[in-house]
Amino acid sequence: MSEKAGPTSIELWKRFETALQEYADARDWERVVKVNALMIHALKKAGKPATSSQLAARKSLAEIHEKILQRLNTEKDQLQLEISKFKGQQDGLAAYQLTSLSGERNDI
Repeated sequence: MSEKAGPTSIELWKRFETALQEYADARDWERVVKVNALMIHALKKAGKPATSSQLAARKSLAEIHEKILQRLNTEKDQLQLEISKFKGQQDGLAAYQLTSLSGERNDI
């Protein structure tokens, strides 16, 4: 039995939690962004929680949301590090290719 607080049920907050978690686990960040936008809209529309169970459901959703944000920031930092490493290797790769090509020309 789902408890209602206005038009939004506790079940809806649980579905947002589940969707956010599943898409984050799949690293489908585009869907995480879409669910996040829908969640924000639903939270604004619902207003303040009317019951303690509504408040608990929203706290649980907020905890999952915070964990996913932390994970996203960690992955973003790792990606930035990899990009920096890649850019740092570009000069060496270019020099290697130039040396390799000049060696091939000398062999002809």
